[in-house]
Order: sequence, then structure tokens, then C-alpha cells
Amino acid sequence: MVDFFAQQDQARRNTGLLILLFLLAVTALILVTNLAVMLCLWGLVGTVDGDVATLFYQGVGPLLEQFNWERFGLISLLVCAVVGSACLYKQLQLSEGGKAVAESLHGQRIHPNTDDPQQKMALNVVEEMALASGMPVPPVYLLSHELGINAFAAGNQPSDAVIGLTQGAIESLDRDQLQGVIAHEFSHILNGDMRLNIRLISLLHGIVFIGAIGEILLRYGPRSRSSSNNKSGPQLMLLGLGLLLVGWMGNFFGRLIKASVNRQREYLADASAVQFTRNPQGIAEALKVIGGHSGRAEIHSSQADQVSHLFFGRSLSHLTGLYATHPPLLDRIFRLEPDWDGSYIYPKPSQVEARKQRQQAREQQQAQKRRQALAAGVVLAGGPVLDLDQPSVLEQTRQEIASLPVELKQQAHEPLGAMAIIFGLLIHQQPEQRNQQLQLLQQVSVPGLSQQCQQLLEPIAQLHRSHYLSLTELCMPALKTLSEQQYQQFKQTLMKVIRADQHTSLLEWCLYQLVQHYLAAEFGPVKRREPRYDDPQQLAGDYQLILSTLAHQGEQDEEHTERAFNRGAGAAGLYNLTLLPPEQCDPTRFIRAVNQLSLAKPLLKPRLLRGLELCIKQDQVITPVERELISAIFALMDSPLSRLQLDAQAS
Repeated sequence: MVDFFAQQDQARRNTGLLILLFLLAVTALILVTNLAVMLCLWGLVGTVDGDVATLFYQGVGPLLEQFNWERFGLISLLVCAVVGSACLYKQLQLSEGGKAVAESLHGQRIHPNTDDPQQKMALNVVEEMALASGMPVPPVYLLSHELGINAFAAGNQPSDAVIGLTQGAIESLDRDQLQGVIAHEFSHILNGDMRLNIRLISLLHGIVFIGAIGEILLRYGPRSRSSSNNKSGPQLMLLGLGLLLVGWMGNFFGRLIKASVNRQREYLADASAVQFTRNPQGIAEALKVIGGHSGRAEIHSSQADQVSHLFFGRSLSHLTGLYATHPPLLDRIFRLEPDWDGSYIYPKPSQVEARKQRQQAREQQQAQKRRQALAAGVVLAGGPVLDLDQPSVLEQTRQEIASLPVELKQQAHEPLGAMAIIFGLLIHQQPEQRNQQLQLLQQVSVPGLSQQCQQLLEPIAQLHRSHYLSLTELCMPALKTLSEQQYQQFKQTLMKVIRADQHTSLLEWCLYQLVQHYLAAEFGPVKRREPRYDDPQQLAGDYQLILSTLAHQGEQDEEHTERAFNRGAGAAGLYNLTLLPPEQCDPTRFIRAVNQLSLAKPLLKPRLLRGLELCIKQDQVITPVERELISAIFALMDSPLSRLQLDAQAS
């Protein structure tokens, strides 16, 4: 019996401690670096006339006489500037988000309308996971030259996240196994691991950069000594040796703590993946396939060392013991399957029929295990029983995608079709406003856009409102393939279409926020306003308006509406708020209030968002309008809201 929620809680506590140790170690390494550089520079400019042997013969007395705080301070500033510049340089390199990481590994984006069956299966699984996670579908990059079985998620935030897969992963894993791997990577996104991983890369680059300077000086020293007019060669070698030693120490401790932090995060992501899929066998068997694969999970890119902690499996075979960025494969499998017999799965990618037969047999075994688990009762932390016969979040999402019109699903994977769908969702039913909006589309210099939009208006009109959000999110990968010029034109036209009737509805605001927020990072750096509110009382008026709007959207009975409002206000710690009447919940005021709410500081955001969640869950039913509103609010606050999160707390 596996207590996955308890594993998550334990992993979070351990990770917090390891992050603290990492910060302490980095601080200590900077101090040691400052001292070493100061002493080496003293040797360079000291009074021993370049004779290093004499310096050591005289002992440390002359060295201590040269020590002073002013010199220490100047050298400290210099070293901090060098380390900070190296970290900043690396951070700027990674500012484009996951795309920069994927491209540094020579990954190529899989086009949404690919005809390759293996790539299409991977895209379908990513689509399902994204919709279940409450975030737009991220681009998928294929490392076609990597035959090991591996995957990664990278990005600074959900809006610029990407999923990377190796060729070995899509060739050797069946759908259930691949779903477990991708669910693991989405867990990293939702648990906030991506930003931490990017910061780890930047910090380690700054520390290792000191060692790189030392290596340069060691190479330059002998050439300096060979010059008859230059007596600084030995001192440069001494300085280079000191910097190289400090850089090695920094690299050692940095790798050590990075590996410790990542091992805990891997356990957390494994447990979270089971929550999403309700299928521990999928991810467990993916790990078994890695164990039986000749190339395991190895990555051969020259950048693999820097990003080894991003991958699903251990990407470098020499990183073992304290340096291991991932827990032992056996431990991960036993946590998922305590009764595992120790047998790995040996993939045979060329035998397609054998794989299909194995998958059919596995599905039958899974059905039997689900019935047995339900009979025994799979208990999670907090007491509830995980009903494995109930559709999982992913199964519900898969059913929702399958219910979409085929024509719309196909067009969502094409850049032109994706633009037409977004515009089609905003076209009014009233003829006058409809004609005005279509005329605006005809003015766009994108051939066929207006005609494509008009062709899709009929299937869009037949959609249920609950499908709007999913369809919008499905369009994101295709929209991210636009050129920057096309994106700017698309964005400007989108705003014109919305403002055609001189009024912005809540649906129009939601769609625009989702599209703009999740596409902007793809086409350049995003300017974000500095958070400035750390007290909920500072946002009381704005929160009152937002909460009142949500309460009125979901509840019909006045008593239940007020109860939903009070539940949300209490969770946010704003007990004195009162429900506003519907006529005061103007869309324009609502939009301004949400923009103010987005300026809440990170420690305040969870309380505010928790209150909004509880408000819409009060009646146990989440309407399409409620889901659209809260998804847009969460997106604006850089916090994706998964369906699992809603379902887990609605009852």
C-alpha cells in the first residue's frame, strides 16, 4: 500500500532543508573564494620580488602583515562582481525559458500537425496532461540524436515551459509508460521545480566560472615565465592554481547539494504523477524499461552536465553516489510497486506487434489490479480512499478532447486554423457586430484568415461553453510557431475584434488574457510589474469585487451565493468583507481589480487564490464561466490551476 500524499509532504519538507543548505554552502564558498583570491593577489604584488620559494621559506608572518580590510573588501567586491556577472550572463541565456534549454541540447520542436505516429502519440499525451493541469499545451522538443530513454521539463514559468523527449523515449515506451513519464515532468512544472532548476544552473555557472579563470591563468603562466621581460609567470600560476582550487571546491559542493535537492524533487514528481494518472504501473514500467534498455537514460550532449538535474532519469552514468542527480532506479520502482519482483522490461522497438500485444495484456492486468485495489481500499494521506475504478483526471480530459469536433481539433494544430479558432470564439451572434468583426479580419494581411474563420463559425457555434477553454489551450503550440511579426499582428487584431462593440465581456477578457499571457514569452522578454502588496487588507476592495463576481457566476440562490463568498473571504483572512450586489460587479471594474490582485507578493498569493478556489467549489459544481474566470486569474498570477486541484478539494 503506497501512501503517495505522505511521500509528497515528506519530500517538500526535505527539499526546504536542502535549499537552505545550498544557500549556506554558496555563501561559504564565496567567502572562501574571496580569501583565496586575496591571498593569491598578495603573492602577485607582494614584496618578495616574484620569488615564491622565498615567500614560503619566510613563513606566514609577512603574509599576515600584508592583510588589511580595505584590500579584502575590494577583492570581495571584485569576486562578487565576477560571480554575479557570470550568473547574470547565464540567466540571460536562459531568459527565453525552456526553449533555450531545449535548443542548447539540439532539440527540434515537433510540429503540431506532424504525421509521424510516435511523435503524434507524444503530442497527444502532452495535450491531455496540459489540459488536466490547467495550462496551455507547451511545445514539445525531440532530441532525435539521443537514443537513451529520457525526458525533461524546462522553463522559468508555465508560460514558457517546454517538454523535451529523447528519440529513445518515444521509440521504446508505450502510451501508458510515456504518459507516466510526461505526468512526472508536468509535476515538476506544477510543483515549481522549473524556476529552481534554472536558478541552480545559473548559480553553479557563476561558481564554476572562477575555476575557468584559474584554468586560463594556469595556461597563461608558463608562457609569461618564458618571456625574459616578464617575471609574473609564477605568480599568475599561483593565482590560477588558487582560483582553480576554489572553483573545484565550488563545483564539488554545488553538485553535491544540487543532487540532493533534485533527488527529493524526483520522489515528489513520481508521487505526483501517480495522482494525475491513477496508474502507478505506467511510470513504474517506464523505469523498468530504462533499467532494461542498453543505453539506459544517458544523454550525450556536451551540455548534459549542466542540465543533468532536469531529466527524468539519470542522464550521466558517472554521476553516482553523492553526485547522483536522481535516486537509484530500484528505490524509485519499489516506492511505486512495493511487491516488484526485480525484473526489468527489455524493449524491442522493432517488434511493433509484440509491443501492442504486451500493451493489451497490461491493460487487462491493470483492470484486474484496479478491482483488487478498490476491494482492499487504497488509502491516501488524510483518510480518503483512492477509487481506481473512477475516471482519472487524464481520462476525463481524454474524453473531453475526443468530444471536440474533428475539424476543430485538426485546425487547432495549424497556425492559420488556430488563429481562426481564437477569432471564431469571439465573433458575436448579432449580425451587425458580427459583420464589423469579420471586416476587421479581412484587413489582416494573413491570406485566408477571414475565410478560414467563417468556415469554422458553424462548428464553433455548436460547441458547448465548457469546451471553449480546452480548445483555446489546444491552439497554443500552433500559435507559438508564428513569426514575431505575425504574432504582433494577431495580438493587435485580437484586441480590435474584442473592442469592436466598445465593450469587453468576461469571456473576451478571459480568452485574451490566456492567449496573451502564454504567448508573450515565446516572442521576447516579458516586462512584469514588481509585486508590492504583502497584506491582504491592501487588496480588500479589489478582492471583494473579484470574489463577489465569482460567487454570482456560480450560485443562483442568494443564501448559497453569500455562503460561497464568505467561505472565500474567510480563507483569505478578510472576514469583514460583504457580498456586493450583481449590478456592482461590472466587467471593467473586475478587470482592473484582477490586475491589482496580480501585484500581490508571492507569500500572499496562495491565500488569495485559495479563497477563490473555495468560493467556486461551494456548490460542488464548477460552471464553464467559473472555470474560465479562475483559469485566467490563476494564469495572470503565474499559478496554473489543475483539474486535479479542483477535483481534490471540491468535495
